[in-house]
Amino acid sequence: MRRILASAVAVLALAAASSAWGASTTCKNAIAWQSARKAVGTYATIKGRVAGTKYASWSNGSPTFVDVGVAYPSSRRFTIVIWGENRARFGAPETKYRNHVLCIRGLVTSYNGVPEIEATSPGQISIVG
Repeated sequence: MRRILASAVAVLALAAASSAWGASTTCKNAIAWQSARKAVGTYATIKGRVAGTKYASWSNGSPTFVDVGVAYPSSRRFTIVIWGENRARFGAPETKYRNHVLCIRGLVTSYNGVPEIEATSPGQISIVG
């Protein structure tokens, strides 16, 4: 019985440590949104203030766009894309993230010259300000 209890305590301690470690390193080595273009093709953490949001429910795939740095239609922006199939996991991201400073982790790609990350899990995004 003691071994089972000790094992359970060890598992819980490991889970708590992993959770705390993940929370404290969410923005570790983050690059500014202005430099996201240089990170295209790599996994990176991008940091910046949300400048605009849009839930395009009528559009193919029902995307939510979270523009960081400067708002659409500026091509200088960095965009977080949350597709409709993943939207329920985020709640209402167009209001949840508005006017906050975020860190987002993922594969940086480019769409029409604008760097972006497709977020599939809320764990990819941290509100840091």
